[in-house]
Amino acid sequence: MKNVAAPIAPGGRLILLDILRGFAIFGILMVNMKLFFSPIAGMLLKPDADLPLLVLLPDLLIRFLFEGKFYIIFSLLFGYGFWIFMNKQLESGSILPIFRRRLFVLLMFGILHILLLWAGDILFFYALFGFILLLFRKSSNRKIAIWAIILILIPPIVVTFSWGMLVLGASVPEGKAAIDASMVESFRTIQELIERANHIYSNGSFYEIINIRLAEWRMLLPALLFFYPAVLGVFLLGMVAARKGFAEPTAGSLSFYKRVWIWSLLVGVICESFFTYASLYADMMAPNGFSALASLAHAIGAPALTLFYISSVITLYKKGFLCGLWNALVPVGRMALTNYLMQSVICTTIFYSYGFGYFGKFTTLDGVILVLVIFGFQIFFSRYWLSRFRFGPMEWLWRRLTYLSPQPMRKR
Repeated sequence: MKNVAAPIAPGGRLILLDILRGFAIFGILMVNMKLFFSPIAGMLLKPDADLPLLVLLPDLLIRFLFEGKFYIIFSLLFGYGFWIFMNKQLESGSILPIFRRRLFVLLMFGILHILLLWAGDILFFYALFGFILLLFRKSSNRKIAIWAIILILIPPIVVTFSWGMLVLGASVPEGKAAIDASMVESFRTIQELIERANHIYSNGSFYEIINIRLAEWRMLLPALLFFYPAVLGVFLLGMVAARKGFAEPTAGSLSFYKRVWIWSLLVGVICESFFTYASLYADMMAPNGFSALASLAHAIGAPALTLFYISSVITLYKKGFLCGLWNALVPVGRMALTNYLMQSVICTTIFYSYGFGYFGKFTTLDGVILVLVIFGFQIFFSRYWLSRFRFGPMEWLWRRLTYLSPQPMRKR
């Protein structure tokens, strides 16, 4: 049977979801900025904990306040949106073919993003995990929550297991020699990749940049076990949140968000303090005790601090505070895909050799200032665009390819 469906009209959107999307886009850029102006492979090396505190402070603040929090918001909203999409009313047929096509288009966006712009893309894995969400669409909330917790705990379990295996292997002289040799070789490989990336992003051709970008992306693939299971777990929590209508809070539910606000702040600050400190001495290549502590503390603290951010936004929004801020974030959130990709276009143009060539010449503090400038531009651009058009350009293309039917772009 023919499927007859259409995208949500602007008037039918949940404003709170757009606010949170806009908020997430800001935080994601803050975390990603350093990965735009320095090699992504540098993430695999231990930070230099001996640097002066004033030099380390911007990185520590980003790690404490931003890292791992805003992708959670984005992932929750993806799961939330999945449930909304799957419950659309159709005139006939099933929503599943349309949703699969929607995910396939997103997958193509992710592949092109990796190939042409940046190795730190999230769209590729979001699309792949979207297909897994289909397996849970008829599951109970309890089953979904159990799976979500298991998935979120996989990264610290893997890190702790890896640490234990290294300790066990190093207890035997032959094993220690083999491990040390392997670590030396891995460190040499990563250092060579970083040196190549520094040179090519600063001086190379577009073709050379594509090749080094793909090399970095392949280098990061083993991190699937250290990061992306938690993403899928948060998708599932977003589904549960949608079923319970958490983006449509009532006056009576504000007391619930107040309790969440207090406890999430307490747990988040304590755990993320441990994470921020331990991450200075953690080693991703050869996990140690600090790696295990950082991973476990982050697995608890990042979701907790994220809940603090979300409950703060919901409470302030429902009480009518900071209306100007919410009005600024709504257009950015409505154009989240466009703004996410725009950040890659702007930053790669600023830093890569085919643009202004500032790769490797920025400090973290410089990056923070640039984030504020770029996001400020995106606020004004999003508002201007949506005053004339119904959708952002990439949102329009996504809808056009999803529904395979004309989607009016201009506002009447």
